[in-house]
Amino acid sequence: MHAFLISIFLFASSLAAQQPIPFDICAQSATWVRPSPEVQAKIWNDPRYNGFGRDAYAWTHNFVVNSVPESLSGHFGLFQLSGLWTAEAARFNNCNSDQNHPRNGYEWIEIWVLLHRVIEVTHDANTYTITVEPVGKGFQAIYIRRLNPSVVLRFVMPDGKELEKWDE
Repeated sequence: MHAFLISIFLFASSLAAQQPIPFDICAQSATWVRPSPEVQAKIWNDPRYNGFGRDAYAWTHNFVVNSVPESLSGHFGLFQLSGLWTAEAARFNNCNSDQNHPRNGYEWIEIWVLLHRVIEVTHDANTYTITVEPVGKGFQAIYIRRLNPSVVLRFVMPDGKELEKWDE
């Protein structure tokens, strides 16, 4: 009985440590699809991306972290390499709507979730667990308030299966 109570306590403690936190969806689409390689070749053939575009992280992954959200050049490169350039540009108007007070990497984490939908974000110590479900089409650009100077992002399915891990 004593072992049973201890295991219940440990399980409850681990659940209590994972605190749900709010996140802002600043852009999304339910219809976007990653462009075909033939269409994306327009970007890969650009001299800025020539030689690495096909293998770029933003092209080969569904979870793209923009660690410097206030950097327009960094944002543009990820936008191009991920294939999001084929989405309607107006969809991103809400992401940094206040140019006088842009969201910066010291306060916010910007994540582009491609072909998945965010269900919940929880926080424990320096780890954020982003629970997602796959969708056939679409993307979300989300902001999470940074609670730690250095973070680990875990992208998991509702059943807890880890899809990807990103560690600053």
